[in-house]
Amino acid sequence: MKKILFGLVASTFSLGAIASTVGISNHPFLMKKHIFNTEYNNYFNDGAGSGLNVMYHQRYNSQLNFDAGFGFTNGDRESRAFVGANMQLIPDYGRQPRVSLKGTAETENLDGDRINTFGVAPTISKGFVMWGNEAFPFISLPLKVSLNENEKEYETSTAVALGMTGRLPFESTRNLVGNIEANFSLRNSYASLVMGVSLPIE
Repeated sequence: MKKILFGLVASTFSLGAIASTVGISNHPFLMKKHIFNTEYNNYFNDGAGSGLNVMYHQRYNSQLNFDAGFGFTNGDRESRAFVGANMQLIPDYGRQPRVSLKGTAETENLDGDRINTFGVAPTISKGFVMWGNEAFPFISLPLKVSLNENEKEYETSTAVALGMTGRLPFESTRNLVGNIEANFSLRNSYASLVMGVSLPIE
């Protein structure tokens, strides 16, 4: 599992991506858990900078979960706030992968302009046991529309998201869940890397 995480991190630095879209929304957390997530984000172009995302995640039932949060960077992307809802269409069962659809909305301050973005991210994920640890890799196709309030213009973007979630494979951190995500640019996207840690509590 450590080798796979390292490979995902290394590959991100040479490929286009957009910020975390799927995040931990496909991870099979237990019901009635409140999950608090912090993510390190690093944008490599189009407003380059690094910063932190903080997110709250709630699993409503076996098919639906919600998340909301905010983030800050030290580049042109000064701040962002976001919400999302993920609906399971097909469960992860036997050899069958999980298929879900996540709706997203966010607002960010980019170089003095207010950008509002809405999108959907169809996602396929599957749980595996790797070296005695369970991991949940996923692939997604985020489709977004971004509206610039200042310029009164809009732009569409498409990417391929690749990531994974799983409990951290260390004895002292067994209650923590790690996530990593890269969204490979197809159209009008920008490069970033997101890695996070989540704490589920009652």
